[in-house]
Amino acid sequence: MTEIYSLYSESGDEYKLQFTTDRSGIIADDILDQLSDQGIEVVEIGLARIKGQNITSHKVLHQIEECIANLMERMPNVILSYFCDFIHLVPSQKKNMTVQEYRSRIFSAMFKRYVSQQVQLDVCDDEIKINGVTEPFFFHVIYHKQHQHFAEMIAEGHIRDFGKPEEDL
Repeated sequence: MTEIYSLYSESGDEYKLQFTTDRSGIIADDILDQLSDQGIEVVEIGLARIKGQNITSHKVLHQIEECIANLMERMPNVILSYFCDFIHLVPSQKKNMTVQEYRSRIFSAMFKRYVSQQVQLDVCDDEIKINGVTEPFFFHVIYHKQHQHFAEMIAEGHIRDFGKPEEDL
């Protein structure tokens, strides 16, 4: 399954939001197989700026929220996985945190605000912070509340696969 949405800001920036079940290697195959056996489909979220360099507007953030909510409403057995990117710099006032941490905080705040306004939406967003070899990594897992156990499996797999080896801790 792949769904692609084009989003546009008032200032002419263009974004591509993609939901895909392609196995990119971010989630281990053994976990994906276990979830599939339970009827759970894991969908990865990808977001890319196609055009423009302006700060992402609230309108675009709201469009992203709407797309995520729509997918969660249509697919009751889906868990969304989102890996915060580290490609673009953070605004100058946020230089005391990594790019991934900055993006993770924005995503968490955005999603928490949206869910609080949508009473009928029974979803959670868990941030998974992993102490990597050189710096922390941030993943998000979005799931229906009844799938918390499955989201925890994904989190444990991320920590196992991307965290510092035990002897380095």
